[in-house]
Amino acid sequence: MKQMLIHFDEWLSILSKRGIFVLATLLVALLGWLDYATGFEITFSFFYLFPITLVIWYFGYRAGLVITCMGVLTWLVSNWLAGQTYSNEWIRLFNAAVRLAAFSGIAYLLHELKTAYNNERTLSRTDFLTGVFNRREFTEQLELEVNRAKRLDYPISLAYIDLDNFKVINNEEGHKAGDTQLKLIAQTIMRSVRKTDVFARLGGDEFGLLLPNVNQANAKQALKKIEKAVSQEMNRANSPVTLSMGVITFNAPPVTTDDLLQMADILMYEAKQSGKNRTYYKEVD
Repeated sequence: MKQMLIHFDEWLSILSKRGIFVLATLLVALLGWLDYATGFEITFSFFYLFPITLVIWYFGYRAGLVITCMGVLTWLVSNWLAGQTYSNEWIRLFNAAVRLAAFSGIAYLLHELKTAYNNERTLSRTDFLTGVFNRREFTEQLELEVNRAKRLDYPISLAYIDLDNFKVINNEEGHKAGDTQLKLIAQTIMRSVRKTDVFARLGGDEFGLLLPNVNQANAKQALKKIEKAVSQEMNRANSPVTLSMGVITFNAPPVTTDDLLQMADILMYEAKQSGKNRTYYKEVD
């Protein structure tokens, strides 16, 4: 069941907001047709909460209210067309108003739940110092990306980054200065990568950069851009910190994420041992 929900969430995440809204609208129309086809004695009003939840979770609160109003109106009209009668027409409107109030209240609670979920998820997946992803989130994103690369058959590159001479900053200027350097470098790299890339602090002065659908040639371009940006910032800060990086590219997806991380880590270590401020690349077919 959990895997089913994960796949469903992945599928919905691929859709645009417009696509999700259209899907919810079609679901409302289907429920309205079922309400009409089965007659007014059988009600489907509870099931209107599904498209409402869908839109609020993946689109937003205002769009959810639109679907809420659409659902109540669809229920009202479908039952009227099915021949539902009351001793007085104001009862029909009263019932619709009650449903609208109930659905709107549930929509608001769902919105608050989604907000709390997002806040909690952000805290749990973010490194408290630098503001970038932490190791846990990086590992999860890496797992998802490797599985996606297997399905779609595209290359994947990963850079393991270590800061050279960082201990000099901590020893000579103190940990507060070291923290400032870490934040500066992390934010500099973040500005240099694509939105689809995944950048994280793996621990201490080590970082990871996942480059989905990037071959070795493009990975070299991306890492050169990062090296240049970090070098400029460190020169402005009069800092001795440089980067040692190991970059592994799998043209066919690796068997496990551990293979990807371990090989990139080994390359980074070789770069550091050979004199620092270097980047070693390796390509696996």
